[in-house]
Amino acid sequence: MNIKTFSALRASAAPLALVVAGFAGSAAFVAPAMAQDVTAASLSGTVVDDSGKPISGARVEVTSVDRGFTRTTTTSGNGTFTLPGVQVGTYNVTVMADGYTTTRSENVSVGLGGNNFDFTVSSEAPTTGEIVVRGAPVRKVDFSGTATGIVFDVQKVAETVPVGRSIEAIQLLTPQVTSGDSAFGGVSIAGSSVAENVYYINGMNITNFRTFVGGTTVPFEFYDQVQVKTGGYQAEFGRNTGGAVIALTRSGSNTFHGGFNVYYQPEWGYEQAPNTYSQNNKLDKREVIEGNIWASGPVIKDRLFFFGFFNPRHYTQSDTDAFGDTTTRVNNKPFYGGKLDLNLFDGHRVEGTYFNDSQDEKVKFNGSPTTNFSGGSNYIVKYTGAFTDWFTLSALYGKSKFNQTSAGADDANPYVLDGRVPEDGLKLISGNPAGVIDTGRDQRTNYRIDADLNFSLLGEHHLRAGWDLEKLQADNATIYSGGVYYRYYRSGAGGALSGRIAPNTDYVRVRTLNSGGSFKSENTAFYIQDDWDVTDRVNLSIGVRNDKFVNKDGLGAPFTSLKNQWAPRLGINFDPTGDKTARISAFYGRYYLPVAANTNIRLAGSETFLQDWYTLPTGAGGAYTGSLTSPTLGTKVLAEVLSPGGVADPTTLVSKNLKPQYLDEFIVGGEYNFPNRMKVSVNFTYRKLGAVLEDVDFDGSGDPTSPSTYYGSIIKAFCANQSQAWCNSTTVPTIGSGGYVLMNPGKDLVINVADAAGALHEVTIPASFIGLPKAKRTYWAAELKWERPFENGWGLTASYVWSRSRGNYEGGVKSDNGQDDTGLTQDFDELGWVDGSYGFLPNHREHTFKVFGNWKPTDRLNLGFNALLQSPRKFGCIGTYPKGDLRATGTSAASWYCDSQINAGNIDGTVGQPVGRGTVFDSDWNKRVDMSIAYTIPMESIAGGITLRADVFNVFNFKSKLDFNEFGDLDTVTSINPNYRKVTGYQTPRFFRFGVSANF
Repeated sequence: MNIKTFSALRASAAPLALVVAGFAGSAAFVAPAMAQDVTAASLSGTVVDDSGKPISGARVEVTSVDRGFTRTTTTSGNGTFTLPGVQVGTYNVTVMADGYTTTRSENVSVGLGGNNFDFTVSSEAPTTGEIVVRGAPVRKVDFSGTATGIVFDVQKVAETVPVGRSIEAIQLLTPQVTSGDSAFGGVSIAGSSVAENVYYINGMNITNFRTFVGGTTVPFEFYDQVQVKTGGYQAEFGRNTGGAVIALTRSGSNTFHGGFNVYYQPEWGYEQAPNTYSQNNKLDKREVIEGNIWASGPVIKDRLFFFGFFNPRHYTQSDTDAFGDTTTRVNNKPFYGGKLDLNLFDGHRVEGTYFNDSQDEKVKFNGSPTTNFSGGSNYIVKYTGAFTDWFTLSALYGKSKFNQTSAGADDANPYVLDGRVPEDGLKLISGNPAGVIDTGRDQRTNYRIDADLNFSLLGEHHLRAGWDLEKLQADNATIYSGGVYYRYYRSGAGGALSGRIAPNTDYVRVRTLNSGGSFKSENTAFYIQDDWDVTDRVNLSIGVRNDKFVNKDGLGAPFTSLKNQWAPRLGINFDPTGDKTARISAFYGRYYLPVAANTNIRLAGSETFLQDWYTLPTGAGGAYTGSLTSPTLGTKVLAEVLSPGGVADPTTLVSKNLKPQYLDEFIVGGEYNFPNRMKVSVNFTYRKLGAVLEDVDFDGSGDPTSPSTYYGSIIKAFCANQSQAWCNSTTVPTIGSGGYVLMNPGKDLVINVADAAGALHEVTIPASFIGLPKAKRTYWAAELKWERPFENGWGLTASYVWSRSRGNYEGGVKSDNGQDDTGLTQDFDELGWVDGSYGFLPNHREHTFKVFGNWKPTDRLNLGFNALLQSPRKFGCIGTYPKGDLRATGTSAASWYCDSQINAGNIDGTVGQPVGRGTVFDSDWNKRVDMSIAYTIPMESIAGGITLRADVFNVFNFKSKLDFNEFGDLDTVTSINPNYRKVTGYQTPRFFRFGVSANF
C-alpha cells in the first residue's frame, strides 16, 4: 500500500524571562480546569467556625435553586466534604452543626472545574429554628486535581466577547492552544497534532474516530459550559495524546425561559485577502445568516425539565482560482436537538440528550454540482444516583451516526489535473473536485459506568473508578471520479523518470483506486483514581488507566489487538500558605491513542491502487495536443502496484511487537489568589512522544527489471543475508500489503511473510538493519496566566506562553503536505524521506500572547475585545530524493532534499544533503484584534430586553502571510518549483457580524 495517500493527492492535487506587563485578571466566564468528570461537576468545601477551625460531623444540605432537588452529606474529621456528580447550576447550601447556628449560603454557582468553598458557621448560641443567611462563601483554590486549562461559560462568552461561533474558537482562547493547518482545520493542544484530541458532549465521546480530526458540529447556543484540558488530567480521561474538551449542553429548570437570536455576516462586510499565485482572493465572497431559537422549563415542577433548540442557518462561500474557475459552497440544513432531565427522587436523576448535526454542503465548480454529506443523529442517556453521602454511581449509554459521503453530477467523469505549466499550479480539467468519490457511514455505541466513593483512611479520600466500552463501525467505499485519475506533467531539461521520458516533453500518470469494506473496532478501558487529602496542606492524586484497542479487518478478523496499555497518572498539590489561597503542584502522566479506523480501511481492507506512467503522442516542442479527459496513451514506461487488492492475512500486515501511540507528560506549576479575587498562575510543561504507529514500505517500488530504479526493498536486502530456501539472495517472500506493514518506527519488525507457495514464516528484522529512527516529538512550554473575574464593570483574561515543539513526526496528520491520513502518513514510508526530518514542527510557535475580556460602562452597554499575537510558523524545503542509492524513490517530492533550489542559489545548503525541516524561512507573526459592542434596549414585554450587537474581526485588517508552498522541487522531476516560498494563505481579513437577540 502506498501511503502517499489520497488525502495528499486531493491537495495535490525566548526567552522565558520576557517581560509581559499591563494586564491583570480574567473575566467572570472562565475558571481554572481542575475537578474531574466528563458529565457533571463536583462541589467540595470546608466547614469552619468564626475562628477558622474545621467542624467535623456537620450536616451539609445542598438544594438546587434551578430544579428543586436536595442532596446531603456530612463533613469528615477535617471539616471537608465532597459531593460528586452534581449537575452544573446554582445552589443554596445549608450547614447544620451541634452547638452552632444553622447558616445558609445562597446562589452558590457550581460549574465544571474547581468548586471549592469555605462555609462558616457561628459558635454563638443558636436560636431554635433560626437560619442565618450569609453572603457568598469564599471560593478557594481547588486541590482535587492537577489539570491545566480553562472552563468557559459559553453563553457568557457569546454575550460579552467577540469570538467565532464554534467550539474551535472557544478552544483558541485557551493558553497552549493553536490553530491547525488550513488543510484540515482543528486545533493543536500543547504541541500535539490536531488528530490527537478527544471531545465529549454530556459524557459521550463524539470524536471523529476515522481520523481523530474534530468531532460533531454543534451551534454555540446549544452549549452550557466547555472545559478545555491542556494537560495534567486524571486517569478518567484517555484515548488522546493531545487535549481533552468536555462540553455540557443546556438544560431546563423550574422557570420557563426562551429566546432567539439572529446573526448576519454580510457579503459586503468582508474584506478580501490579497491574491496568491493559485487563488484570485479578490473575487471571494462570503455570507452567513444564522438563527437560534430555544425554549426550556418544567414539564413537572421539581421533577421533569426540558430544553429544546432549533438552529436554521445559511452559509455561502465562493472562491475563484487563478484560472478563473469558481467553487461555490452552500450549507443550509438546520441543526436541532434538546435535553430532558428527570429527578426520580433526591439524589437520583436521568438525563436524555438528542441532537442531529447532519449537513448537506452543496458544492458547485463552474456550475457542476456536488453534495458533501456529513453528520447525523446522536443519542445520550445517563443515570446518576447518590445512594449514600459516600457512594455515587453513574451509567451512560450513547449512540451516534456520522455520514461521510460525497456525490455529484461529475462523478462519472475522470478526475483530470493538468500541471504542465508549473507557474500556474494545478488546473482541474474534469471530474468531481474532491478527486475521489467516498461513500462512508460511521457508527459509535458507547457504554460507561463510573463510581465515586468517599472515606477516611490516613486522611480523606475521594476514590473514583470506572469502565467504558466503545463499539465502532466504519463502512467505506472509495474510487476515483470516473474510475481513473489522469495527472499531466512536462519534463524538464534533464527528462523525467530516470530517462524514460525525453526532455521538455508532456507525459501522464494514470492512477486507479478501488477501496472499501465494513470495519469494526472496540476500545475498552477501566480506571481508578484517588484524590487523597494526606494532610490539610498536602493532596495526592494517584491513578492508573488500562486501555485495550482492537481493530478488525475487512473480513472481521482482528488485525491489531493492543492490550494492557497501563497509563499511570500521578499528581501532588501543596498548600504553601495554609489557607488555600495558593497551590504548588506537580504531575506525571502517560496517555495512549487508539488506532484510527482510517488504518483499518486503508491497510486492512480490500484496496487495489495502481499507478502507471505513459508517454504521450506529441507534436512540435514535445507538446501533447490530444484529449485530456480521454487521452491517447503512448508507451507504458513504468507500472507500480501501490496496493494489490484483497484482504491480506492480518499477521502479515502488523508487527507482532506493536505498541499504540503514547505520550509522557510532566508539569510543575502553581497559582495564587489575591484578596481582590485576581488570580495568577504559572505552569511549566514537558511532553515527550513515545511510540507511534506508522506504515513502512519494506518491498520498495519501481521497476524490478531495472535495478537502478528499484528502490528501498528492505525485505530483499534482508533475505540476501539469509540462507533459508524461502528467503535468500534470489528468493524474496511477500510482505505486507503491497510491501507496506504497520510498525513502530525505530523498533524491530516481527511479522509473518509468505513464500512462493503461500506458506507463512515469521521473521524478525532488527531495527538496526531497517535503519529507521524512532518517531520523536518533544514539547516544552512555560505558561503565565492572569485572571480577573468580572467585577465593577470589567473583566480580563491574559496569557503568555513560551513553547518549543521539535521532532521528526507531527502526529497523525502531516501539515507539510496537507495529509490527514491518520496513522499512515508519508513520514516513515521510505528511508530517504526521514533524512533531515527532525526540526521545528508545523505547530511550533515560540511566543503566544492572548488577551480577551469586556467592559460595561453601563448596565446596558457592553464593549468586548479579543486579541492575539503569535510567533511565526517555520518552513523548510520539500523535494525529491536525489541520491540514487535506492533508499527512496525519486518520483515523488516527499523528502527534505531540495538540490534544485540549492543549485539555483535560492536557499543555502550543500547539494546532496537534506535542507531540513523548519530551517529555511518563517511565516509572518499572526496578529489580530477583534472588538464588539452590544446595547440592550429594555422592554416591558421581554424581561431581558432586546440586545443589538456588532462585532468586527481583525479590526486593523492585518494581512499576515501564514501559509506557503513548501515544495522546492516539482513532483516527479528534480527541477525548480517556481512557486516555492510563495504564499498560499493569508490570515482571515477583516469582516463584520451583526446580531439581535432576546432572552425571556
